[in-house]
Amino acid sequence: MESETVFATSRDQTKLSEQAYQYLRSLILAHDLGPGDVFTERKLADQINASRTPLRAAINRLVGEGLVARLSNGSIVIREVAVEELMEILVIRRLLEGEAAAQAAHRSTTGSMDAMLRKSRAVVENPAIEFDPFWQYDDEFHYFIADASGKPLLAQYIRNLRDKARMCHVVRMEKNFEQQAREHIAVLEAVDQRKPDEARRAMAEHIDRVRERFMRWLFPE
Repeated sequence: MESETVFATSRDQTKLSEQAYQYLRSLILAHDLGPGDVFTERKLADQINASRTPLRAAINRLVGEGLVARLSNGSIVIREVAVEELMEILVIRRLLEGEAAAQAAHRSTTGSMDAMLRKSRAVVENPAIEFDPFWQYDDEFHYFIADASGKPLLAQYIRNLRDKARMCHVVRMEKNFEQQAREHIAVLEAVDQRKPDEARRAMAEHIDRVRERFMRWLFPE
């Protein structure tokens, strides 16, 4: 009976930790907790009405993902990803997402790309779409390809890198949604046609174009 009670308590702590982690993560990615903001565990616990033990476990996960850092005095700071780190993230994303696209092409089945292709073509037809809806679509595309790879660990790495990139102080770049959607379509069509090499190349070219757009925004002529 005692062992069952201990197991139940452990399970409850794990559930509370997961809830705290998801909530904190959502606040960070929505910039409700912004880069450079400093908190203590006690203040965060009071803010989200959580006990210190599950909160500490949640914070440790966020530290591991590079979204927050602990200061020497024990406080927690929301990290700001530097431009140089963002550029490195793009290099890694190029490799991982290219492989994800290739793996997705190996596993593609008839009609599995249709819904995402329709959404991408809708963006091409409506390039005046606002930033936030486009970003939601952009996330959906990249997560879709990552999940379609059939490699859960690979997909999780891709998600973590995209989340981390959002911590960069550069929040918005040039508005060229039609071109980005066309790049997405090239990836999706290669996957749909079960052409792994073309899918990898199309995704790599897309990430290259993302980098170029970022550089133009950062260093305008």
